[in-house]
Amino acid sequence: MRIDLKKSGPIFIFILFLGILFANGFSRTGQSSDFSDYYEASRNFKLGKDLYSLDALSEVVKDFESGKLKIDQIFDPEVFFRIKAKVENVGSYIYPPTFAFLLIPISHFEFETASAIFFTINFFALIGSLFLIGRLLGKEKAFLFLSAVLLLCLRFVENHQNNNQVGFLLLFLILISISVQKDWLSGLVLSLAIVIKITPAAFLFYFLYKKRPMVILYTILFAMGWIALPALYDPEFTWKMNQTWYDLVLDKYMKSPALRAWKNNQSLNSTLSKYFLPYSDLLNQGRFGMPFISLTVNQVKAISAILSLGIAGPYLYKVYKGASEGFVLSGLFFFSIIFSGISWIHAFVFLLFPTAFALSKLWPKEEEPFVQWNLWKEKFLEHRSSTIFVLVSFLVLIMNRSFIGNIAEEAILMFSFLLYTSLIQYFSLFRSDRAV
Repeated sequence: MRIDLKKSGPIFIFILFLGILFANGFSRTGQSSDFSDYYEASRNFKLGKDLYSLDALSEVVKDFESGKLKIDQIFDPEVFFRIKAKVENVGSYIYPPTFAFLLIPISHFEFETASAIFFTINFFALIGSLFLIGRLLGKEKAFLFLSAVLLLCLRFVENHQNNNQVGFLLLFLILISISVQKDWLSGLVLSLAIVIKITPAAFLFYFLYKKRPMVILYTILFAMGWIALPALYDPEFTWKMNQTWYDLVLDKYMKSPALRAWKNNQSLNSTLSKYFLPYSDLLNQGRFGMPFISLTVNQVKAISAILSLGIAGPYLYKVYKGASEGFVLSGLFFFSIIFSGISWIHAFVFLLFPTAFALSKLWPKEEEPFVQWNLWKEKFLEHRSSTIFVLVSFLVLIMNRSFIGNIAEEAILMFSFLLYTSLIQYFSLFRSDRAV
């Protein structure tokens, strides 16, 4: 039996790549990760305990008010570590209550088993996302192309796996909502993504652009249903936790851009907070000479509004004048990261689609020879903006602690290196956009 390497080689590389990623990520599922917070919140939901651990903070306050603890005891080692253990998890879970409720089935297992199940679900969501991206860009069977996209975003994918995050599932839900033709189904899956994390709401604009207003209506209706779903389990507790989430996360973010504006947070508001608000990252700002200038919260919010208009304005104008569907979607994926309140490194897995969109301009067609330097050279010169996009992706890939060391990586993250590289890639798409 003769094996056709031209056909089977790319499939083998793709499967091998995925296999290595899965094995590496699965081996870490027993470690503490972001899933630890999801798991604890889900178990607390079953017990009717505060998902956001504000009750622990209240207990500490009451101990001081009652005289059970005195101020001069804080630095006593035993007392200090007892207080620290109580309050360090306050607000560590920042998602709406519905997400914790939906995880109840796997929270019955021991942590290691539940973590492995959650990781596996997310990993299959990654695979599904890659195939949906290929389909949307006309590269369904281009396994080497999908491998290249995965490689260019490897830093984000690995970071996502190490943290056992929910981003792959969100990406998959967004891509399903875009791909299906039934309005009610698009609304159902997009609303689920939104009630897990609010940033996928940006994709409502896509359905406005596609003149599918019923999807927007269905999304709103189903979102209300998802929010109310946990009330079937415990109405009073669900109402209380939804109110706590609003007060602790959404309302606080609307009042101040400094919500978790720490070193690893690469969003626009986090960057401005690190640069100009002295209390944003007390641990790291002093190390890097920040804030550069101390401004008020309102001044930072005004700067953010101006910059946001400068970033989103050209996109809206181009969409109005006429843009490809790939460009429209790429912009929304960028906005989901740039304008999010919290954009850790793993949040940048959303760049899988924009990366694939840019790379598709350079990738040889089926009838073109793959290994031919002159062909690649012509494409690089013809699509300079896409070439810039890909080169920036390579730069991001190598600018990590494995190559530049911990101190250098901390510095570039504190200055929000990923925000700037994303903006370069985002604006490079404007000149390269043609329908694919």
